[in-house]
Amino acid sequence: MSEQTQQEEMVFGFPEFAATVFQAYGPALRLTHAHSQLANELLASLPKTLNRDQAVVYMLVRLTIAGWVELLTLVGHGAGLGAMKIARGMFETSVMAEYLRQTPAEIDDYVEYAMVLRFKRSRQFPKALTAEQIAECEKEYLRVKPQFETNGKVRSQWHRHPISFMAEKVGRKDQYDVYSLKASIHHGNFEGLMAYLSGRTTLEIDQPPSLTSISQALVAGHGYLLQTLETLNDMLNLGFESKLKTAVAEFSNVWAKRGTTVG
Repeated sequence: MSEQTQQEEMVFGFPEFAATVFQAYGPALRLTHAHSQLANELLASLPKTLNRDQAVVYMLVRLTIAGWVELLTLVGHGAGLGAMKIARGMFETSVMAEYLRQTPAEIDDYVEYAMVLRFKRSRQFPKALTAEQIAECEKEYLRVKPQFETNGKVRSQWHRHPISFMAEKVGRKDQYDVYSLKASIHHGNFEGLMAYLSGRTTLEIDQPPSLTSISQALVAGHGYLLQTLETLNDMLNLGFESKLKTAVAEFSNVWAKRGTTVG
């Protein structure tokens, strides 16, 4: 068989497993499709121009929506634990979007901290930049440094508060308590390691394709999607209040039937 023929017949993942996932979660998956279309409607209704603060929140919303597409792709291939890692990122971007919408005074920190990170990168990879670029990085770093400095030390992140504080601030503390499991899976600590064992007594991890963690990833990602759409609607007054209220009710109904809640 020629190399070209092999490439043409190459298959990624486990597309044949989609039927198993749909059989297990058909009603919920039909609803995720409908709500993904709702996301497209909101995005299509955006004004032609956004100011800086709106653009920052909007891009965090877009990252959350992109995560939703990635999560569904993994779910469809029976990679539930991988989808949980994506759900973790969706939680963070959706919470930050809503937090910054409610606390726009901190958007300046979010934007300006990029100068701190850029300066660090210039020190890590000096050969990747010209002398002029390095000088510009240092100039911008010195400009913003006092903004992030306490007792002579520049803080290690843009925000003064951890994600747990932001989650509580926007009314999502309960979700944060469950989010910590997704973080464990992502970081590979012992709790996360045990999640991969899925109750096995042998040292064999659960790997795709399987239904392990599919429901947890789906309900979490689905909930974060709707919340981030509400953030976008509230920020730009897009007029989707009624459709979003209906979507949230549909979400609650379909997952309540499975005894699952967002987290």
